[in-house]
Amino acid sequence: MITLKELFQKSDKQFFKIVKAILNGEVVFPLSISANKSISGTNFSELKAAIVPLYQQSKEVKGKGYSVEWTLKTIDGTKQKLPAKIYFETLDDYLFYTNRIADYSVIEKAFHLLTESFPALTQWAKDNSPFLLHQASNMQDLIKVCRYFYQNNPPHNLYLRELPIEVHSKFIEDNTAALKKLLDNILPQDWINKSETDFSGRYLVKKPTVYAQIRLLDDSLKHIIGFDELALTIDDSALLNWQPEKVFIIENKACFLSFPKVKNSVAIFGEGFKSRVSKHIPWLTNTQLYCWFDLDAAGFEMLNIIRQYYPSSMSLLMDEKTYHQFSQFSVTSTYRKLQLEKLNDDELKLYSFLQTNSKRLEQERITNSYILERLRLISQ
Repeated sequence: MITLKELFQKSDKQFFKIVKAILNGEVVFPLSISANKSISGTNFSELKAAIVPLYQQSKEVKGKGYSVEWTLKTIDGTKQKLPAKIYFETLDDYLFYTNRIADYSVIEKAFHLLTESFPALTQWAKDNSPFLLHQASNMQDLIKVCRYFYQNNPPHNLYLRELPIEVHSKFIEDNTAALKKLLDNILPQDWINKSETDFSGRYLVKKPTVYAQIRLLDDSLKHIIGFDELALTIDDSALLNWQPEKVFIIENKACFLSFPKVKNSVAIFGEGFKSRVSKHIPWLTNTQLYCWFDLDAAGFEMLNIIRQYYPSSMSLLMDEKTYHQFSQFSVTSTYRKLQLEKLNDDELKLYSFLQTNSKRLEQERITNSYILERLRLISQ
């Protein structure tokens, strides 16, 4: 015997499916709700406790909502009316019962607003009613941004906040996920760089210059560039005429600045470099390249990406021994499950362990004495 709570859950669960069908011009109502639960073993008093509220909340009593077709059945020697069919006669009945009147109205308005501006999005909008509901309050500004990109050929020689669009200065940055869904469906495909996930890169908007911050770990290299530390654009760093023996890419700024001296070696601050790792830097190809990132999902994902471009790169301090040595400093972390095909067996084993146990160890938790000990091993 279906309960009132179960009836509501079943009905409400169909909301977006119903909206999509109506937007597609399909006939939805009358709409039946399955209520064919077994009543064997149910006594008369239990049935009555379920049936009374079902009747009291029905359209027969309320004037709107679900309708019930009843049938007679003998229970414990007593004839009892049981629901043979529960259904909604009209959309109004359905929206009234599920408290979705406002939601439906919001979706309807957002749908017309979006499709009148971009008719090409009509079918997409029909298929994405949850998007319309969740983005309704932003719809007018989303359309303004889409209209600008639709009417102006790339590249866009302005930063995001400089684009002449009448929205607040952080609107695009705050709504990139929603904008991507729309722009990917309205812009000519050759206006989109699909290899980029970053919004500016994807839609060819001017991006801030990315710098590679480089720190010498051996004073004997200073005569080549004249500085202990420098920041160059990725393009300019590729032109450096030198060949360090070892290069250490380090994710954390404090760890980068405090990394010990190593003969004929340099360190690169990973935060700026990793955003453009695909840029070919000739002298990295011919060096012993070490990557030191946090012991977490992002760290191993970045290591996997770097190996796509520099296959011989090695991990440093990203192993079981290091984790267990400092595991008391680990914290809880939520992981995405990705296939990291460029990791070796030991790295995959640790990555799996961190995933299974939801653990993360930040690299700044590792002591300098331990770092020096490991560096001596790779220098032998």
